[in-house]
Amino acid sequence: MKRHKPDFLILFIVLTLVAFGLLMIFSASMVWAVQVVGEPPTYYVKRQIIFAIIGLVLMLILMNIGPNTIRRWAKFFSIITLIMLIAVLIPGIGHKAAGVRRWLGPIQPSEFAQIGILFYLAYIFDKNKKKLHDFRHGVLPPLLMLGFQFILVLLEPDMGTGMLLLLSGIVIVIAAGVRFLHLLVIGLMFIPMVIAFAVFESYRNIRIQVFLHPWSQALVNKGGYQIQQSLMAIYHGGLFGQGLGQGISPYLYLPIPHEDFIFAVIVEELGVVGAFVVLALYASLVWRGIKVGLNLQNRFASLLAFGISGMIGVGTLINVTAVTGLIPVTGIPLPFISYGGTALVAKMAAMGILLALSRYTREEVQIQEDVFPFDNVLPLAERLSSAKSVTLKSDTLKKKRRLRG
Repeated sequence: MKRHKPDFLILFIVLTLVAFGLLMIFSASMVWAVQVVGEPPTYYVKRQIIFAIIGLVLMLILMNIGPNTIRRWAKFFSIITLIMLIAVLIPGIGHKAAGVRRWLGPIQPSEFAQIGILFYLAYIFDKNKKKLHDFRHGVLPPLLMLGFQFILVLLEPDMGTGMLLLLSGIVIVIAAGVRFLHLLVIGLMFIPMVIAFAVFESYRNIRIQVFLHPWSQALVNKGGYQIQQSLMAIYHGGLFGQGLGQGISPYLYLPIPHEDFIFAVIVEELGVVGAFVVLALYASLVWRGIKVGLNLQNRFASLLAFGISGMIGVGTLINVTAVTGLIPVTGIPLPFISYGGTALVAKMAAMGILLALSRYTREEVQIQEDVFPFDNVLPLAERLSSAKSVTLKSDTLKKKRRLRG
């Protein structure tokens, strides 16, 4: 299919969210940078700007690659991200900090693994589309790979990112057309595993207790303080907020406010109205991504577009519901807005791929951009009249032939 212009609405929304994220990181991190880290107020936002530039360059490069090229590199990229996930768990290779092992130098492999598993699933479900209804040979092998990478991320440990990787992959499984019975089997496979990891790990068990009893004084020093301050910040925001930079939660009330809980700062400073605008941008981005997937004739590209859209949508949903106390705290950043270099670069790279796919969608057939322009009404009416006349003449001839017969 002939290449055309990318979906500029996707590009506009991504750039808007990144720019807004830089603004909110500066607002949320100034006091933390000075009082806790001992750095200038611009410390965090300057670092995020560097990663935003890297992500922008990568996004602009990837948006010019065709679906066939992406498909050819899908297996290679999937293998690389899998190797990185394994390497990060090896002592001496993976960097350990604060009791977790999540980094290879400055890179957090699990962020890129979220994209790698989407590449793998889109590729395998496209390649084995004739085996789609064969659970053993067509569905089980990719599910085992999905489960394996999920476990690798859990071992870091990083339950939140693991859940996002798992749910994003399931989006592709559903989009591929797997039977409902097989989906039920998938649920029976993964749900007990998730519950076991959530309950039998002490810190995850505490997060569940905090979720069930957010205002318990006994849990304040075990994680309850953060969600309590988050809920108070949201309450103080009201309808229109306290004003940009006027919130009190960044003044060391909310721990590390520029990372996973930055949505609470957004609500406090911009109110429910500001938060609604931000969520509307995410919803529009996900919808445009789904629309790209629906208008692609290439099955691999279509599944990949659905997976990337699901990754952004599910990630946003998990972050917002965790910050507002609707689910246990997960540690998943708010896409494009939360502070975090690897997460930002990975998400912008994913958007570059989605923009590349949007250049090969079926173009919608339109008479004109204007609704019923006057210069087209008469010719259109003439064509319809002519067609009607031809139909009537044809019917008349058929009747005459029947009478003669």
